[in-house]
Amino acid sequence: MKIISRIKRQLFRGYFRIGAVIHVRHWRGHGIHSPFMYGIVRNVFMKSRITGRDRTLYNALIRHRIGRKNGILLQNLYTHCKMERFVLVGAMDVPLPPGPVFCILLPNTPTETLGFMARKILAQSGCLVVLAPHRSSRRWKVAQQIRQHYRCVSVDRRVMMLYFADPKLQPQHYRI
Repeated sequence: MKIISRIKRQLFRGYFRIGAVIHVRHWRGHGIHSPFMYGIVRNVFMKSRITGRDRTLYNALIRHRIGRKNGILLQNLYTHCKMERFVLVGAMDVPLPPGPVFCILLPNTPTETLGFMARKILAQSGCLVVLAPHRSSRRWKVAQQIRQHYRCVSVDRRVMMLYFADPKLQPQHYRI
């Protein structure tokens, strides 16, 4: 039984990898008409080094064994969005500080916690990052439900889903 579920999981991940290779869009910001998303593509996704002086989020991600490339991307996103606080949510629930917060749900976060944390973060105009959304079909369904249920800008980067809750932004979904 364990072998069958492992094969199903591998097929599910493979399906999304092939789809990502075939469906490459928005390279270098071409075709994005939102100034907010264009700024993120140019100032975050296209950078291979940390742009600011702050490295606290990057160091915390490295301690949690998140890759160097994703750590740089998330640190640059944190700096670009001018967030003041971040929270890393792993296997246990973490109390949230008041106000806008940059919340990262690590790959070992239980699926039940995804919806709960989305409700808390997106209600207070924050940024939510779900790492490894394609890890299982159940996790992927929850990530899609978050996108459909909340008024936010969502970005599918295949290795992470980004949700930006801001009343000034028009709800849209990007696959980058």
